[in-house]
Amino acid sequence: MSIKRNLIKNTGFNLAGYFYLLLASFFSISILLNNLGRDVFGVYLFLTSFIALASVFDFGISNAVIRKLSLPQTTKEEKVKTWKTSFAIFFSLAFILFIGIITLLLYLSRSMPIFEHIDISTINWSIVFLAIIVFINHLNTHFLNLPQAEQRFDIFNSKTILVGTANTVICAVVSGFYPNIAVLYSVQLVFHLFTFVYMIFYAIKFFPGRDFSPSYDRVVGRELFSFGLRNFIGTLAGQIENQFSNFILGALVSAKAVTSFSIPQSIVAKGAGVISQFAQAFFPLSASLLEKDRIKKLKSLVMGIEGLTLVGGILAVTLSYTIGEQFLTWWLKDQIVVQTAFPVLKVLSFYFLLVSLTPVPTALLQGLNKPQIPSFFGALTVAIEIILALILVPSFGVIGVAYAYLASVCFTVPAILIVTWKQLDREIKKLDPPQQ
Repeated sequence: MSIKRNLIKNTGFNLAGYFYLLLASFFSISILLNNLGRDVFGVYLFLTSFIALASVFDFGISNAVIRKLSLPQTTKEEKVKTWKTSFAIFFSLAFILFIGIITLLLYLSRSMPIFEHIDISTINWSIVFLAIIVFINHLNTHFLNLPQAEQRFDIFNSKTILVGTANTVICAVVSGFYPNIAVLYSVQLVFHLFTFVYMIFYAIKFFPGRDFSPSYDRVVGRELFSFGLRNFIGTLAGQIENQFSNFILGALVSAKAVTSFSIPQSIVAKGAGVISQFAQAFFPLSASLLEKDRIKKLKSLVMGIEGLTLVGGILAVTLSYTIGEQFLTWWLKDQIVVQTAFPVLKVLSFYFLLVSLTPVPTALLQGLNKPQIPSFFGALTVAIEIILALILVPSFGVIGVAYAYLASVCFTVPAILIVTWKQLDREIKKLDPPQQ
């Protein structure tokens, strides 16, 4: 199968799952908002963010494993050692995160004022279910590395279907009968377990018998951590960027402010997610193209993708300004939330225009074994955002966070694009030097 056809097929699987989740969440958010109420829904969003935040603490091992299993020169023996070592690492991290989430949320639930809207029993059960979800989700991350490396994105998207359906459609339905967030988390846990069982059966086909079980190899472990830790800072920065607004607004403003910002933020995140689905398929492919006869095709592919992404970003800004308010009013059916969410959406549309240009360059740099570069720019972006948010939120409220987001990427996005292009040209000259 040709490079472009393979990339289109894998991206198609990713986008099919993603758009299904997008459509499901589109209907479920407004239902959950109305069934739970603004304040409880804000708490629900706050707690849910810990699942995504915990998932980032793989210390970059996921991308290291995917890259190692994708490289054309990796032997079968090396693949087995990589798998077993990854399993051992993820199991250990999952247990540590389980304890950490319980401890942290018990403290926050007793100290943050946004939790006053929920009784203590519901909070405690929610924390227990969330901690177990974090544990299972971390193990699932290990298992999902395999179909990514094998470029089996039909298998990889099984989590999107199972867990995504639970988080959206099923939770929306259940909230109509039991508007209790602990019940919603228990439903989500069941579907995380379904995913876990399904991925075990898939992995055993590739690593049967003793090859399947966790066992740490020091040499492989050092190699994975060497790549992973250079990539980890950027991944952590990305999750902090997604979640820190909840902490700032929850602490400095109110639970309603969390809801008002999170809804337009989720719209922008889902738009950026379309590009990320492509980059997810692009990462193992880019690693496999690092050969003399194929790397120039990689350069042409990147140029075409970035051009199309820029056009899409301009369209997103136009739609936000022309029909954004009408869309939010029709969707949310809550004029108070719309009044504060629409100005945020307008500012974040320009943020989306810029940030949507970064997923493919990030995947390319990871394939080039330069994960420290996007990590640096990711950390720099978040540092600027947090500093500006702390300055702007006391004066501007919810929209102050949006201004902080936009100002930071105006500086960092052009910089990473320039650096990426220089790194790619350097790799081309190394693999295919000009003839004298």
